[in-house]
Amino acid sequence: MITALAVTERAGVSWVEAASDLAADPVFYHWYLDGLWQGAGVSQRRAFFLPPGDQAAVTCLDTHDGAFDGPAHAPPGYPPRRRLWWCRSRDASVRFYRVDQQADGGDWTAVGRVPADPARWSHEFTTPRLADLTDYAWRVIPIDAAGNDGTPVALDAERIVRTPDAPDWTVAFDDDTQKVTIIAAA
Repeated sequence: MITALAVTERAGVSWVEAASDLAADPVFYHWYLDGLWQGAGVSQRRAFFLPPGDQAAVTCLDTHDGAFDGPAHAPPGYPPRRRLWWCRSRDASVRFYRVDQQADGGDWTAVGRVPADPARWSHEFTTPRLADLTDYAWRVIPIDAAGNDGTPVALDAERIVRTPDAPDWTVAFDDDTQKVTIIAAA
């Protein structure tokens, strides 16, 4: 179990150091940024780059199990980013993919570029931070060497709910019947 995380910042790089109470070696540290798995290793320290004024939740899980599946055991919570995947284009003229994002049905905004790699059958991109209680849609557009847009591919849309509202209930205790009644507020 991680007992403490110490953070030091130097030149825009945040160094996080974990203190584990596991006694025997080796200890494997699994690092998460905003609930997304970042990697694992035996080092108690990891560097994270955050733009000025940005904040993030860093979590570290420690284990003796070298086969521990870090991505499958992400800490609870709803990460404010999404990892998007798509299959590569079979068109050999594609040089890169532009990733566009739309928030609440507004205008499409380019949020990233991923170089085309004909040796890979799929590509991925992690979105910038996403706002709570917002509907997002994403599309990937292949771009050729001349800068021409190809046919956009729509990816799954999603409503981000990081902190849902607590349910509103009325609770009453009846002394005569010794019963508790719970009613959802209208």
